[in-house]
Amino acid sequence: MPKKVAIPCRKLIPVRFAPLFIDWTFKIVFGKPAGIPLLMALLNDFLRRVLPKPIKEIRFIPTELLGVAPNSKKVIFDILCEDGCKSTYLLEMQNAKLENADDRLRLYIARIQSENIDKGNEDYTLPGSFFIGILNHKRDNGKYFFTEEGWVNLQTKKLANSKEFKVFVELPKFNKNASKCKTFREKIVFLFKNLHLLEERPKNFSEKIFDRIFSVSEICKLNRDELKAYRYSMRYVDERKLAIDCAVKDSTIAVTKQVRRQRSQEIASAMLADGLEPAFIARYTKLSLSQVNRLR
Repeated sequence: MPKKVAIPCRKLIPVRFAPLFIDWTFKIVFGKPAGIPLLMALLNDFLRRVLPKPIKEIRFIPTELLGVAPNSKKVIFDILCEDGCKSTYLLEMQNAKLENADDRLRLYIARIQSENIDKGNEDYTLPGSFFIGILNHKRDNGKYFFTEEGWVNLQTKKLANSKEFKVFVELPKFNKNASKCKTFREKIVFLFKNLHLLEERPKNFSEKIFDRIFSVSEICKLNRDELKAYRYSMRYVDERKLAIDCAVKDSTIAVTKQVRRQRSQEIASAMLADGLEPAFIARYTKLSLSQVNRLR
């Protein structure tokens, strides 16, 4: 009898928490009234460079803006809120790099600002417009996971306008493990990136402000409707990733074929210059006879 061989198997770890970066979890955690304390903590921390004073209250406002003209492009945001001074805060989660992302953001901010000016009002004083983008991809090749952008005076290198400010958080660039996270910023970014990988709540994440994240994202506690919404959101992220991976693979194959074809054409041209017959060249370069004749 053949000798039995044990096949090593990696232990399967059940997923306890839903990813914070998927649409369902993101909006349940931050986009509901019960999530306002956590949302304010995030805004106050991420925007502390430009906020004149900490935000004490916010309210959610509609996330769909239709535009003033019939043919204006409709925009839909993830989470949009405002404070008591009518300053607006846009929080977006992006799981894939978007084409013309900076131009899209300019449109978003311009549309929000236009909504803050009443018709017939000659006072063009605008409240603040702030954007925070949590990116599940690299925006560029820089080394910083947390990037702040605003209007800067190129001569003085100082912030020229604190009413329009953008923050980008690139999750792939954040590499600290749970035990090394000390500040609120480090901990919330860690959870955005790693919540779905945790088997239990890290001991140093004991602050009450994080209770909501761990309670609403625990998959075994979801009701039927919540579970359905969670699975749909996960499927969307998975399918989008597969589509991107497939496109990258197809483009790589296309480039490889193009390089091979170009090399074959170079060899065929050299063989023609040496006086070899086109049929012979086609046979050994895998080009068609018509392709070889076009090189003559």
